[in-house]
Amino acid sequence: MSAPPPSDTLPAASAQTVLQDLQAGLEAHRRGDLPAAERHYRSVLQAAPDTLDAFNLLGRLLVQAGRAGDAIPLLRHALDRNAGQPGLWVSYAEALLTYGAHEAAREAAEKARQLAPKDPDVLYVWAETQRAASAWIAAADGYRMLLAVRPDHAGAWLQLATCLQATGDLPAAKQAVERAVQHAPQAPECHNNLGSLYAASDDHAVALTHFDRALTLRPNYPAALINKAASLREIARAAEAVSLLQQAITMTDGHPQAVAGLAQARHSLGEIDEARQLYRNALARQPNDAETQWNYALASLTAGDFAAGWQAYAWRWRKAAPPLPHRAWPWPVWTENDIAGKRLLIWGEQGLGDRLLLLQFLPALIEDGAKVTLETDPRLIPLLQRSFAGVDFAPEATHVDQELLQRQFDGHRPLGDLAVTAPPGQPILRADLARSSAMSSRYRGDSQDRLVGLSWRSANPTLGAAKSLRIADLTPLAAIAGLRFVCLQYGATAEEHAALRALFGDRYIVDPGVDAQNDLAALADQIVALDLTVTVSNITAHLAGSLGRPVWLLAPSVGRSLFFYLMAEGEGTPWYPGMQIFRRSPGEAPESQLEAVAKGLELLAK
Repeated sequence: MSAPPPSDTLPAASAQTVLQDLQAGLEAHRRGDLPAAERHYRSVLQAAPDTLDAFNLLGRLLVQAGRAGDAIPLLRHALDRNAGQPGLWVSYAEALLTYGAHEAAREAAEKARQLAPKDPDVLYVWAETQRAASAWIAAADGYRMLLAVRPDHAGAWLQLATCLQATGDLPAAKQAVERAVQHAPQAPECHNNLGSLYAASDDHAVALTHFDRALTLRPNYPAALINKAASLREIARAAEAVSLLQQAITMTDGHPQAVAGLAQARHSLGEIDEARQLYRNALARQPNDAETQWNYALASLTAGDFAAGWQAYAWRWRKAAPPLPHRAWPWPVWTENDIAGKRLLIWGEQGLGDRLLLLQFLPALIEDGAKVTLETDPRLIPLLQRSFAGVDFAPEATHVDQELLQRQFDGHRPLGDLAVTAPPGQPILRADLARSSAMSSRYRGDSQDRLVGLSWRSANPTLGAAKSLRIADLTPLAAIAGLRFVCLQYGATAEEHAALRALFGDRYIVDPGVDAQNDLAALADQIVALDLTVTVSNITAHLAGSLGRPVWLLAPSVGRSLFFYLMAEGEGTPWYPGMQIFRRSPGEAPESQLEAVAKGLELLAK
């Protein structure tokens, strides 16, 4: 690209000087010498104040140099002189977008589109302003219009993928990034984005190959380092992630995303105090980052700092993937302290285990005189009905029960908002003791054997594998006499039952009358029938803890699957005083845990 001709109104000698200055500015700009380019552009404007190209180029340079605030008035001044130049509107929109004035940027991009509706630069900035406003469908349409004109525009393919991912269409997003890779195979951004999409699908092995390719093309690429570290953390390789994140922090002068990533890696390694400090450092620079606030909440609760933990816990609704959509009830969110006689709808959130944890805070609400209706998973309702006298229950469903909407409530609150203090740590569930007694007699038969319940698997789609045991891991328990092992595992397969019968013989008991998957009241009665429950972290653990029964929990190796209720260290937890935690170190196999459990069971059997 050559420099545009100077104004015809200048003398020939002056015009030649302006042309040379503009050409020198362009050359300096291309080679990345921004200070020199700026001097030349300003020299042009001093000699020829109407040179619109110098305004445009200088405006773009200032944005590129991180000085969008200086570019905006300069470009606005140029537009006041000639509002019919779509290129100026494009530069102005880019400056506003960089500055964070998203609505003004959209208006400027719309002006540009009115002047040049098929210009690729115009279409790109228009789509960019829509994307910045989270108008994903409009932005995707804009990128598609651009790609109809310029199908080789790798940047448009990348941003189209971003929009498709935001609307939940991961397969189409991957296809879009793969098109970007076809057109720009040496662009590290394409490989980084493709890796991110595979990571979002939990295919971290493939994701890592793309992050590595991006880093081969650009070794000093902080975004790829941060993303690679996140995938390593997800597959229990957090120790490797630490050095990558430290590199990213150095490269970015402590960018909060890199610092938050290092906090997560430390968190996964069980270094809770270090993680909390790093989260605080990241939040000092980016206080409205919901993901970091949420992770800080979990780390604080794990550390036993309940005041800080519950305060940050409120950010869960602003996460990219909240625990549930925030319910749009017709009643106000209840925040008043005076609740005596108030009719409150409390609605459940998150998984079954989380609900049982959070239900520890419901009795205080009832004791203060609130008239409570609890909307929750229908599998919990029979058990909760016999445990919480005076509470009405409504089954949670995909579509809100219209009968529920006809009721009169003074307000509503999500269950998690009831938590503001340390957990009460009191049993909240009640069993049918007659049924439990009958079960106990039936399982024990004529023997004096102790009854030990077993649950070895978590069905959590992302964390279950890290929390679960193999049947072979239970082998150390087989040699202990004086015990009978009762299956408490929901969803246990015929193959698992066969393997356990081979291990324990006729001392392994499966009760066909208990549907541990769907009949949680029966499962609770079964737990109370036993002397002890041995389980991994799943709903069985929470039921046993909430019933106040003895439970030995085989905690996973520290990582994402170490939930806050297990705390950072120690053999117990304030959530469930009857729970004893058997821990293992990062990377350690569960054999040592099972050997410790076996020694404890030998004492129980005597």
